[in-house]
This record gives sequence, structure tokens and C-alpha cells, in this order.
Amino acid sequence: MTITYKNVRPLTGGKFGTVCNIVVKDGVIAKIGSAEEGETTDCGGKVCAAGFIDVHTHGGWGHDCMEATEDCLAVISAYHLYTGITSYCPTTMTASVPDINKAVGAIRSYAKKDPYARIVGAHLEGPYLSQKAAGAHPPKLLISPLDDDSFVADNLDTVRRVTVAPNVRGADVFTAKFAPKGVQISLGHDNSIDDEIYACIDAGASSVTHMYNCTSRPSRRDNPKKHLGLTEVGLIDGRLTDEVIADDRHVPDSLFGMIYKLKGKDGICLVSDSLSVAGMPEGDYYIGAGESRQSIRVEDGVAVLPSENTYAGSVTPVSAMVKRLINRGYPAEEALAMATLVPARLLSLSDRGDLREGMLADFNLFSDDYSIVGTVLGGKPVDRAALTALRGL
Repeated sequence: MTITYKNVRPLTGGKFGTVCNIVVKDGVIAKIGSAEEGETTDCGGKVCAAGFIDVHTHGGWGHDCMEATEDCLAVISAYHLYTGITSYCPTTMTASVPDINKAVGAIRSYAKKDPYARIVGAHLEGPYLSQKAAGAHPPKLLISPLDDDSFVADNLDTVRRVTVAPNVRGADVFTAKFAPKGVQISLGHDNSIDDEIYACIDAGASSVTHMYNCTSRPSRRDNPKKHLGLTEVGLIDGRLTDEVIADDRHVPDSLFGMIYKLKGKDGICLVSDSLSVAGMPEGDYYIGAGESRQSIRVEDGVAVLPSENTYAGSVTPVSAMVKRLINRGYPAEEALAMATLVPARLLSLSDRGDLREGMLADFNLFSDDYSIVGTVLGGKPVDRAALTALRGL
């Protein structure tokens, strides 16, 4: 099937081009320029950028990845596609090894079908986290990678990234073992000092999980010497890309400005860290499943753990973060790149994240205020209104 999307203003390589046409053949971008082939859709000069990529999300529209069923993943995928995410990493919570294996198995099975947003691979957030920075993860289920790494080793076809606390015993050994096998290692939920952090970076770690949320600060250990924490190393080390939840809650606007000043657009990857309650009305809910199930409350645009008086995760989609940053004065090209080019580079995805010939025809069209007005997946227009029928199922 060949279709031409006429009169688009494309974001290519992080820069806006002149208004042109995008010719799509069999789900892949065939030409960008003046050519017009097959069916045509006139886009009226709207800004067009590659589909967003969310590397850290636990769910949406009432479902959690830890439910470990294809039906729940279908709803989650539909939610993300509705918000302009065309590729994502379903993210697990800390749980027992059998529960993690079950969740990864469901992700593997559903990814073969993928009727909605594309699944890039699973992100395992835990159980290799620090007891002192567990956040919403149940501390009793945290372990060292030296205790058990079977659920990673046995699932290399599906596990795309893993969050590890550098101070957990064996973190650097785990990183050195799995980074060369294509597992992207992210550092977070830690109580680390710089020596431990640099050991993991040298072994192949390449990102920080939700910067400023359970990331360590300067501290001492057994003597008066003060060490940098993961927060500071993440800000100054160019080898690390920083995940940022730019919702003005997990990362306040002023704090985002500091991260941006130090890291620039190429060092920031916008993530939703969205929970099952993303896209749902305010009220009381649960996150996780089985032993990891916890009570949460959605109020005033954010999810909180009432028992801990802390944020549990986000309910803000990446598309809203991009729009928000642009409306606050950040260059549109840069805000869009943080949700397209940067995550694609982080996960070594060479077939998406940009508008170029030979790449997947996954892209979003935007209104003047950068609201999404249309999404194309594999060259086909997405019926966003029809997706809402799955909400809360």
C-alpha cells in the first residue's frame, strides 16, 4: 500500500524542514520531498515529527504491566498510542522472580501481535534496587543480581533494559555481563557513591532512571570524605542520558531548567513513568499485582502513596510534557527530540525516532499549540477516538 501525506513540516535530524510530502510504502517512509504517489492525505502544513518513544511506563487506562496478561497489555498499548506513543517499553515492578517471569512472558507473547503501540522490549525496574531508595517498590523483595539473574539471562529476547542501583552488590558485574548482550542498563533507586557509579558506567551503564526521584546525593561512607551521588554524576557525565518526568511534580519546572542547562537536549530522555491510573479519573487505586500490590491515590494531577506521603509515579503522558515544555519557551525541535531521537538512540533503535527514508512510518501531526491532532502507525492513520473504547476494560 502506498500513501502520500502531503504538506507536512517535518522534523528531521532534530531540525524543522520546509513543507513537503512524505510517501509511505508498506509501512515504511519511502520518500520525503515533492513526490506524490498512491492515495493522498493533505495535512495542511502541520508540524510532523516521529512517533514518541516511552522507555519507562508501567501502564495506563486502568491496567498495569504486572497483571501479566495480553488483554491488559492491549489496553496499555492503546492508551499509549492514543497519547502519541508509537513505541514503548512495558515496565515491571519489583516482585518475586516467578511474577517477573510471568510479566515478561506476557510481554513477549503480546509483542508478537502489537496491534497498537509497538513494544520495543521489557524494562525491568527492580528487583536490583537499594533498600534505602526503594520508593514504591516493596523492600522485602529486593535482591542482588548475584543472588539471581536468571530472569534476565533467560529472557534476553524480550528484556531491553534494566534499572540497577550501583551500590547493590554485584551491580557492576551484572552490567558488564549484560550490557554487551544488548540490555540497556539504567542506574537508579540507589544509595550509591561515585566510585560505585563510575564502576557501572565503565561497565556499560548509559542512563539514569527518573532523575531526582530516588537518585542519590552527595554522602559519606566510612570516613569524612564526601562523594558525589548519582544525581550529580548524572548531571556532569556525558556518558549518561537522564530520564526526566517533566510534569512539574516529580521534577519541578525550575529543576528541569537546571538539568537542561547542564545536559542539553541530547542528554534528556522524557519518560512518563506512567502508572495503571494514567488516563483515569481521580480516586483510590492499586499499583502492581500479587505481592507488589500497593494502595495509591490520584489527586491534583499526580499519583501518591498515602502511607509514605510521596509520589508513586506519573499520570502525565509524554505528549503533555512535550507540549508543556514548548509552551514554557523551550525550542520545539529540542522538546520533540527528547521524546523521539534521544530514546531511539538510548535503545539503539535505528528504524524509528526520526523522519528519514527507510524508517518506520510512525509519526504525529501537531496543531499550532503542539497538541496531537493525528497519529500515523506503520503508514496508517490511527483512529484515536476508537481507542478510547478500551479505556478501563
